[in-house]
Amino acid sequence: MKNNLNLFFFYLTAIFAISMTGALLPLIKKWSKETFRLIISFGAGVLFGASFFHMLPETVQPLGKNIGLPIMVGFFTIYILEKFVMVHACEEDVCDIHIVGISAFMGISFHSLLEGMSMGAGFIAKDIVFMVFLAIVVHKFPSSLSLTGILIAGGYKKKKIIQLAVIFALTTPVGALMSFFILKNLNEVILAWAIGISAGTFLCIATSDLLPLVHQHNPKKYFNLLSLLTGLFVMWLGKYLFPA
Repeated sequence: MKNNLNLFFFYLTAIFAISMTGALLPLIKKWSKETFRLIISFGAGVLFGASFFHMLPETVQPLGKNIGLPIMVGFFTIYILEKFVMVHACEEDVCDIHIVGISAFMGISFHSLLEGMSMGAGFIAKDIVFMVFLAIVVHKFPSSLSLTGILIAGGYKKKKIIQLAVIFALTTPVGALMSFFILKNLNEVILAWAIGISAGTFLCIATSDLLPLVHQHNPKKYFNLLSLLTGLFVMWLGKYLFPA
């Protein structure tokens, strides 16, 4: 049990460090849009792969015919909150309209909190924890880049940006701790629901926020597609490198 907790806190520390790295890089070096899009496209592939290859298979036996319900709940929870309630920081960096500042910070931080809850559920399931961790990392890094870029565009001072970056980086570990201690004593059906909802949130983020970038009209869109397929392949390969 102690080793498991050590691994859990290692993952959370790594997520925090990667989030802070992504958030601070735009304050040091400006990334090209082409590079940024390749990272996002790879992240979309990883999120799809984590959902289809690793998370959803864990829910088949406990949920049976009800497997679609938690996926739908997770998907539309993110969709409604993002499109109708909160303002989300655009990973694409090409949004036509967005509100710069605290509203964007709140939206993307809420996403991060839900991702952390996915991490907690994945850790309890054990067989999928590494893949959930990888999916969160590849989304967290560009999300951090994007958030800092938006705050810079909004005229925020460097000190304020760093403060908000720290809060943002902590949201995933907080969400993971919350779900871990809430879910660890529950039965497998409830855990399967948690994993299914988490998979639904991943699918919504990938399709709504990231996938449009892959086929966006630009001279290098086929490189974006290749990057997405690489992300899918990495997650498919993970089924054999880290078998359940």
